[in-house]
Amino acid sequence: MRALEFLVEAQEKLDSDEFKQILTAGVVSLGNLFHKNGFELRIVGGAVRDLMLGKLPKDTDLASDATPDEMVEMFEKGKIKYIPTGLQHGTITAVINDEQLEITTLRADTEHTGRHATVEFIRSWEEDAKRRDLTYNAMSLDLDGTVYDYFNGANDLQDKVSKFVGDPIQRIQEDYLRILRYFRFQGRIDNPTWEKDTLDAIKNNAKGLTQISGERIWMEMQKILLGKNVKDILVHLEKTGVTKNINLPLDDIALAEKVSTMQSPIVPLASLMRNTNDVDAIVNSWKLSNAETQLLAFLTMHKNTPLTQQSAEEFLVDETHQYFVYALAKMQDKDTIANHIKNWEVPEFPVAGKDLISVGVKPGPNMGALLTKLRDEWKTKNYKPSKEDLLKDLAPEGGVEPPRPAKDTG
Repeated sequence: MRALEFLVEAQEKLDSDEFKQILTAGVVSLGNLFHKNGFELRIVGGAVRDLMLGKLPKDTDLASDATPDEMVEMFEKGKIKYIPTGLQHGTITAVINDEQLEITTLRADTEHTGRHATVEFIRSWEEDAKRRDLTYNAMSLDLDGTVYDYFNGANDLQDKVSKFVGDPIQRIQEDYLRILRYFRFQGRIDNPTWEKDTLDAIKNNAKGLTQISGERIWMEMQKILLGKNVKDILVHLEKTGVTKNINLPLDDIALAEKVSTMQSPIVPLASLMRNTNDVDAIVNSWKLSNAETQLLAFLTMHKNTPLTQQSAEEFLVDETHQYFVYALAKMQDKDTIANHIKNWEVPEFPVAGKDLISVGVKPGPNMGALLTKLRDEWKTKNYKPSKEDLLKDLAPEGGVEPPRPAKDTG
């Protein structure tokens, strides 16, 4: 937070190593071109927020006061390759030295219909910033390192609080998904502050989330469940009525936070499921994929049954995916078992249907039952019996005699 404190107190330019890293040759070249033609080019959105926190952004979003037509004219004169990514929305991609740089024209919303807004191109950076959701996402940064902060986003970052730009009720009603975005960004801050006015605005508008598609809710919830402060966030999701309006149960929020470091958001989600009915409701509501559904169902079904090394091995032998069993072990705080199955070489059951046929078993339901019986015996003996060992015992136990040698007719 040192770079942020310095900027808030001294209002100096940003000059961090992370900022220098994103000033690639392509970005600098593009900035010079815009400046030469009388336009500004700035870094905007989450990249500025991350840089202020001393983090290297994953993506660098660029914006300009040049219209799409003006950008096309510039690129054609400068013989710069470009891709008309979304001209109607004001977005165009310049290609410089194989580096693709997406630039969006400043915009103002003129009409909102749910998640969709009618926009017009503008020249005002402050007006464009008013479209953003949270104050620290509304900052912009020129290529000289000057930070433009119209809504005190830097102070909010320093105070560890997320605030909507302007009137929180208006921002939320423009797009109800911003409620979950608010909680998601609270999950990026260490020990965040919870502002009453913001929480009240969310509580009074939480029902609007029922208008949002399940797929988009799941996209945000994945990031929340893999972020920081999961327990605290889930508590506030319940207090504001959000959980009720997105159909999210809350079985074990402490466990959800503990396993929020797992690779898959399904693991903390399973911690919140009470039973298979909850699983079915979430799957149908949020449109989970088949793979996500299978993992969620497995973890919910078995999370309260103590896992042993033997039962973990049996899951793997029965072709349960290794990550399923690993995640279950981590949920039950059994790191020894988790580490064991990561490195355990799964033995392969040595008997197949063709082996039974070779000793005289006829295909049919009895064959399946016999294979199951042999597999259970193989498990009981710690996967050690070979094919020969298992088939050797087949005749007396299964009533099947091995084939006799062909009679010599010579």
